[in-house]
Amino acid sequence: MTTPATQVTRKTPLAAGIGAALLLSLPLGAQAQTQLSIGTTSQASSLYAYFVAVSQLLNSELDDVNHSVLETGGGLDNSRRLRDGQVDWAMMAEPDLFEYYKGLGPFEGDPSPNFRTFWVTTPLAYLTVVDAASDVTSYSDLDGKAFNGGGRGSGTERATFEAMEALGVEPNWFRTGMSDAITAFQDRRVVGFTKAGPPNAPDSAIMDAETTRDIRILGWTDDEIEQVQAEYPHFDFMHVDDTPYDTGPMNLRVVFITVGTTTDLPEDTAYDIFKTVVENVDTVAESYSAIEGLDIIEQTLERGQTPLHAGVARYILEQGYEIPEHLMPDELEEG
Repeated sequence: MTTPATQVTRKTPLAAGIGAALLLSLPLGAQAQTQLSIGTTSQASSLYAYFVAVSQLLNSELDDVNHSVLETGGGLDNSRRLRDGQVDWAMMAEPDLFEYYKGLGPFEGDPSPNFRTFWVTTPLAYLTVVDAASDVTSYSDLDGKAFNGGGRGSGTERATFEAMEALGVEPNWFRTGMSDAITAFQDRRVVGFTKAGPPNAPDSAIMDAETTRDIRILGWTDDEIEQVQAEYPHFDFMHVDDTPYDTGPMNLRVVFITVGTTTDLPEDTAYDIFKTVVENVDTVAESYSAIEGLDIIEQTLERGQTPLHAGVARYILEQGYEIPEHLMPDELEEG
């Protein structure tokens, strides 16, 4: 004799009809969810944990959408996936998103006018590390010196090339992967390197480098910033009172980790996602402490350079904020 747990229920036409009627009577969100994909970065990155936490938050709070997290090659890879419709929103950086949007720098003549800012999070600094015993105390002193500008083919390397070109400085570029660059620094084959890292916490690669040589972090003078921004006005700099390397006050070149999307994402969907992220920062901070206490609206308005998604702009306006003209999306104004 079968037990209730193993009995098979056979649907009669009447039972099937009742089941169909019950399904039709359910709220729309209970019948089907919109499947959305998030382009992130390598699982080895702490930022991957941030996007997993955001995805879990959204999936628990929003009944009508389901997010899946995709491991990718980072910002440049994500820009291509976003353009091709392979992801619905993705991790990037600002001002890189602005370059994708306008078709600047390495994207010269190939803009993506439907790219939009979803929100902006924490800064990442391009830290220029040199041997403290060397005579390199400014960026101009790197001229002709063996120097690594960042991992070969990376956004950091590109950013360093562009900034040095704007200053008229031409190091003897030592192009290699980041791990090999650290080894070359330790072996005294290069005077220094550039590494992207948090401005308020030690970077493991830089800590490794200084196990064999004392280091100096180069800061940017006001004149150097003016020179670079004359060529690249969208490049961002930030003054800090100190760094994890006991430098004291200095100016750092920074990018801000930014979530990008496109106008293809429905306005109401973007509104709900942004609202949920803004109102649950502390929940996500349990998995990614760097954003603890972050005011995402203020950060986005202050550091964003690419127009906002219409759903984001609508929510921000409802909270009583003014949106700078360069961030106001045309589609919201028209609507």
